[in-house]
Amino acid sequence: MGRGRTIYIEHLDLVNYRNYERLELPLGPGMALVSGANGQGKSNLLEAVYLLAIAKSPQAASDRELVRRHDQNAATHTRVAARLVRGAESMRVQIDLARFPPQANAGVPTGETGEGSLQKRYRVNGVDRRASELVGQLNAVLFTASDLEFVYGPPSGRRRYLDILISQLDRGYLRSLQRYQNIVRQRNRLLRMVRLGSSRPDELDFWNQQLVSEGQRVTRARGSAVQNLSRLARPAHEELSGGAECLDLVYRPSVDAGGDEDAGAFADAFRRAIAERLDREIAQGVTLAGPHRDDVLVLTGGASAASYASRGQVRTAALAVKLAEAAHIADRRGHQPVLLLDDVLSELDAARRAHVLSVIARYEQCVISTADTGFIESRFLARMSRFVVERGRVSRE
Repeated sequence: MGRGRTIYIEHLDLVNYRNYERLELPLGPGMALVSGANGQGKSNLLEAVYLLAIAKSPQAASDRELVRRHDQNAATHTRVAARLVRGAESMRVQIDLARFPPQANAGVPTGETGEGSLQKRYRVNGVDRRASELVGQLNAVLFTASDLEFVYGPPSGRRRYLDILISQLDRGYLRSLQRYQNIVRQRNRLLRMVRLGSSRPDELDFWNQQLVSEGQRVTRARGSAVQNLSRLARPAHEELSGGAECLDLVYRPSVDAGGDEDAGAFADAFRRAIAERLDREIAQGVTLAGPHRDDVLVLTGGASAASYASRGQVRTAALAVKLAEAAHIADRRGHQPVLLLDDVLSELDAARRAHVLSVIARYEQCVISTADTGFIESRFLARMSRFVVERGRVSRE
């Protein structure tokens, strides 16, 4: 496990975030335990930290959901900020959500809820930055009960998981991904115009070239990440499962290059795939080949975990992947990510719980939420800073 610079959250600052009106929470290296009944704000606390790592909520469908509501009204300003310690230096990362009321003379309200528009602002050490410049300042790995969706869920969830992971480590990848997504949108629009007869098929040539160029970068980066995740997940899974079976992750691109990893061979295969699907693409008005159609196979004992594994086996596989994610980030960045465990320990048996706690105790910083501290052995509790959450207020236990 890579370990270089020390990086951890020293202080978390929330204003009008979810059910928190105002929170000033001192943190530090080591394990922090946040306990409380369900619905008090434990998950919101961990979500806020992860928001600062990836610039978007892992759960909310809209940023509006992050804004605290009180007296039937939404707050006008929301802030999520943290002071980080990076080696001998400190830095501040911050996301602001400012709500502007609709114009009085407007014919219809602005925004999807009629509450005005919502502006999102990113800052690093007080300087305005793009979202892509905020991502990666803080690396974090979030464990939640929904991690089983990595195995059971649709391919889009596994692609999103990879994109978030790689984007934390490589801003160039994030830019390529954003360009690729825009190319797909533009190409889909043109495909529909060709279907309607308002554009010619040869007008697709430019977008085809762009699709291959950016799509190739995305596919190769994802394939490399999955290969390393699989390598790191195997020993984690072996320990969690008692060596009962082997875990493998396999990246399955929609473009078949016949196993040839050469960039030129993949580009040629991509161009052939576009040509073969063109008639169907025009008929459907969508792009049918490229990384937006790729998937990750999760195999236990050589078989599909989603189809053949028990729920307990799937939970073990998903947990091994998250532990591999943390190790992957540590290897790539030369420092450890912040680990966030959102009420997942209660779902594990005693042996798996002890193994997970032993692993995360080696990391610089970990924040754990739970509704029941009785699941945690005293030898681990003794090493934790402990906090209690009640109705959006946090106190030290």
